[in-house]
Amino acid sequence: MLIDSYDVWFHVLNHTAREFGAAPVSREVFASGWGQGIEKDVERFFPDRTVREVEAFYHAHFMDHATHLRVDPDARAVIGAARAAGLTQALITNTPGPLARRILAAAELELDAVVGGTDVPRGKPAPDMVLEACRVLRVTTAQALVVGDSRYDRDAAAAANVRFVGLRIDGDRRIEGLAELLDSPLASMLAS
Repeated sequence: MLIDSYDVWFHVLNHTAREFGAAPVSREVFASGWGQGIEKDVERFFPDRTVREVEAFYHAHFMDHATHLRVDPDARAVIGAARAAGLTQALITNTPGPLARRILAAAELELDAVVGGTDVPRGKPAPDMVLEACRVLRVTTAQALVVGDSRYDRDAAAAANVRFVGLRIDGDRRIEGLAELLDSPLASMLAS
């Protein structure tokens, strides 16, 4: 949600399908599994390939489709406001860790940590990423807040017993845009 990579992943997935001789993936099918992680991609779209092969192809070709990457216009302001409030921040994503760090660097966004799908035993919706981010940031789950835009984000937060703010998705609180995080002090959201 800091970085909207939805269209990038749609194009990467179809590029992978073409190269691997698999069927094209429609927008509807893609939307139904958005955020599911590589293991599920392999299971659904590339059952004759390994996770390692698909991950390597994604990593090698993601930036070929970077013209579809969109940094939320409020991302830098929200990151800055959180930092000014003394809050540490991590990106949790089912994207492989090395690729997630590369994308964040390309977007010129700086966070305290990145926990990708290859950095933990289980991706979202399991709690592993949320718990790892808490460990790295040295915060308890009671001190943490997950902001996300998919059911996988919401389910991972719930599994870790962490409050969830949904971006255009229901949660403990729902927002329609990142700018809403600037309207109410971030620290107060953690206290409520």
